[in-house]
Amino acid sequence: MAESLLILISIVIGIIWSQIISHWGASILLHRYYCHKQFEVPVWFEVIGLYMLMVAVIRTPIGWIASHRMHHHHSDGPEDPHAVKHVGFWKVLLTTWDIPNIPVRYAKDLYANPRLVFCHKYWKHIWVANWVISFLISPYFFVAFALVPFVFAKIGFGLLNTVGHKTEGGANVPWLNLFIAGEGYHKEHHYDSKKIRLHKYDTAGWIAEKLFTRG
Repeated sequence: MAESLLILISIVIGIIWSQIISHWGASILLHRYYCHKQFEVPVWFEVIGLYMLMVAVIRTPIGWIASHRMHHHHSDGPEDPHAVKHVGFWKVLLTTWDIPNIPVRYAKDLYANPRLVFCHKYWKHIWVANWVISFLISPYFFVAFALVPFVFAKIGFGLLNTVGHKTEGGANVPWLNLFIAGEGYHKEHHYDSKKIRLHKYDTAGWIAEKLFTRG
């Protein structure tokens, strides 16, 4: 009984931690800042956010950013790296799609950022270190700190690229915000990728507006 309770508590804490990663690391930093340059962020915010992304195991952020830029350029078309009708529903849902070659123009500017380059080179090392160290601290800590965010990120990205694209050009699916920090208003994002706050319930957009924009 006590062990079951500890596992449950670990999962609940992991979900809360996943929401922090989803807002700070994935939505604000990776998507809105790196991919679309909607605002500027301080270096400390960038460093912490990148570490969060390594915890969630999004692999190389440079690859993620470049593939997302390709996605916008070729949205739902044959060259969209995760277009369901061309790649397959399950490959997109489970995030097992791959890109044989990313054109240089989608990533060239990213290599000027030493923090991105470091994560690009060492993401596997950081991932393994996180998992080993957190498990050695405690299996319950491992579940909360590493495992739940990994699963949460996989589910979130998979749902965004499938359910969030049930119609061409993106779809607004509010319940997706439980996984992807306000990004469920995906049609609004595709309509204007420079728009910071997509809806009054876009929580990451609200935080970004308060922290990083003027006016």
